[in-house]
Amino acid sequence: MRFSQQVSENDQRLLYRFLDGELVADEAAACRARLEREPLLRQCLQELQDGARGFATARAETMAAPAGFNAKVLAAARRLPDRAALRESELGDRMMVLCRRLLIAAAILFGIGSLWHSGLLDGRSTDSLQASPAAVEREMKRLDGVIQSWGDRTK
Repeated sequence: MRFSQQVSENDQRLLYRFLDGELVADEAAACRARLEREPLLRQCLQELQDGARGFATARAETMAAPAGFNAKVLAAARRLPDRAALRESELGDRMMVLCRRLLIAAAILFGIGSLWHSGLLDGRSTDSLQASPAAVEREMKRLDGVIQSWGDRTK
């Protein structure tokens, strides 16, 4: 019969901590006193110790690592980035996401502005040009002057 099944979970945790040396001096002394008074607790402790020994023996016999395995694992672990590098990388990733979102928002605003300016959003039509004849004449003379000065520079 397994004695660990008859002991409460709290007592099992206490025994595991006792075996692992995690109890402070007062707790360890109280646990030893209970082990002397309670045969069921003592039998459960023995069962846990036997299981731990059996596991350690089985692991040592069946799970031997190949030669150089530990050195390779440690070398690979040393090549991993440290916490600061991971945080920096994470911050860079967040900044890229933010930049992408800002660029998308800017593109959307530019598109809406272009549609508004072209008159597609407010119902205006830009099919006709409205200017006074005098303004058209002034602009034509200005463009002729620009073309002529450009032609003089290329000669």
